[in-house]
Amino acid sequence: MPEITQSFDIDQPPELVWRFFQDVPRVVTCMPGLEYGGARDGEAGAEIHAGKVRIKLGPVSAAFEGEATIPETDEAARSARIEGKGIDKRGGSRASATVDYKITENGAASRVEIKADIKLSGALAQMGRTGIVQDVAAQITEQFAESLRATLAAEAAATETGDSASASEPAPPPPTVPAEIRGDALLLKIIWRRIKALFGFAGR
Repeated sequence: MPEITQSFDIDQPPELVWRFFQDVPRVVTCMPGLEYGGARDGEAGAEIHAGKVRIKLGPVSAAFEGEATIPETDEAARSARIEGKGIDKRGGSRASATVDYKITENGAASRVEIKADIKLSGALAQMGRTGIVQDVAAQITEQFAESLRATLAAEAAATETGDSASASEPAPPPPTVPAEIRGDALLLKIIWRRIKALFGFAGR
């Protein structure tokens, strides 16, 4: 399966976005379909994070249970690598991923660049061969970016009013994300986008 490359902008300074990315449980709250299962100590003091990913693509559904580590972190470059793997115990599908991300300045804002090498086996492997997984990954990244923007904006607003009279007011609740990656709706968006691209090309 080809490497997946995605990027998006956040209207917050890079140092703030980087600090947020170092808090794994908080990052998970912005990820659709992902459930955090806690952390334990691994080799050389590296934390091992457990989790579950629920996904449904048409007739294929899976609930991957697995673990992830962060073997490489470069604070100066604001970059890191995440390695994870999981198995769907019911369907037997397996997945592994190596994800590299980097946070760079984009004017007064930030750009998050993500590269992912994903390997699938079992029923979902066919989706990878058809290219659907790459399109779904783009939609998931978009949902993650929207949730991340809302979360950081809410926290920034709460910080700005922290010393004012409104500090006693409760902070706005974090945005909700889907408990399952629903490929049905995503596939409709993908199909519609491809139709528009096809007719746009044909009309030239």
